Amino acid sequence: MRMIPRTWSFVILSALAAAQGGCDPRRAVMGEVMGQLSHYFTDPEAKGPWSIDRVADGVYTFRWTWYRNIAVETADGWFVADPFNREAARILVGVLREIRPDLPVHTLFYTHYHLDHVRGGAALAPENVVAHRKCMEYWKDLGGAAADVLAPTRWVDGDETLAVGGVEIRLLYLGDSHSDTIYAVHLPDSRVLFTADLGLVRAIPPVGVPDRYGPGYLKALERVAAIDFDVFVPSHFGFGRKQDLVDSLGYFRAIDRLARASLARSGGDLETEPAAIKRTFFANYDALKKDYGDWHGFDEMILMNITRAMTGALLGY
Repeated sequence: MRMIPRTWSFVILSALAAAQGGCDPRRAVMGEVMGQLSHYFTDPEAKGPWSIDRVADGVYTFRWTWYRNIAVETADGWFVADPFNREAARILVGVLREIRPDLPVHTLFYTHYHLDHVRGGAALAPENVVAHRKCMEYWKDLGGAAADVLAPTRWVDGDETLAVGGVEIRLLYLGDSHSDTIYAVHLPDSRVLFTADLGLVRAIPPVGVPDRYGPGYLKALERVAAIDFDVFVPSHFGFGRKQDLVDSLGYFRAIDRLARASLARSGGDLETEPAAIKRTFFANYDALKKDYGDWHGFDEMILMNITRAMTGALLGY
């Protein structure tokens, strides 16, 4: 007998209550589902709205709500990847001053163009701002929504190695995966890898990862998983070890494999009959729950992840 997930239990109870009360049960279900999603965006191990952790000598990870970046202490100043927004950047400035009151921000690096990662950088007063050269095309398209993005002073295209205050910082271009402006940051001496929206630590990705090109995303994960490092810092939720990234790669391989197998069984197209749709969904759900059911966000996000995987396999994205 299949157990009903906790989130779905709330949905069912809400629908029954709505029906008894004369309300629209479909509206009640949708409202309950959306309300339950709020649990996903709360880091289960977080204490307070922000925190700072030292992950290696001179390397820190700053968490703001469910977002996370890295800050690297160098002789010339701080290297910071992604400011997120004005509020997060303002808090980060104060945190860095507590660690080193005399040290300015030397380099601010945007890992990709997405607005939730790049706003508010002016609060850091960086000497240099680095980003992929295509970022500006997107920010121009976005108009006023990108007004709070501090303009880069240097553009990069492809892999780059920065030398900031005696620290080697490798910027790894990951092609068309999560946009075509995406980078990971590798600190070889500290054996730390930072990725933006590429892999998580024992967590199901939100809505199947927005702006994800499936084949390129898998290639990107495979590339960073082949790097020799110890500490894995993703841009959301907690940080961990290299094995956590490898496990995240395993999740994406598994859901992609299941989606393709489902399409093959249905003749290369999506099912349209209600019974077949349910059968296909639960075949994927049960297989994923076996290995990933205890990961953060499984109940809240697995439906959207399976849907994204199926449509991606059908359309080739």
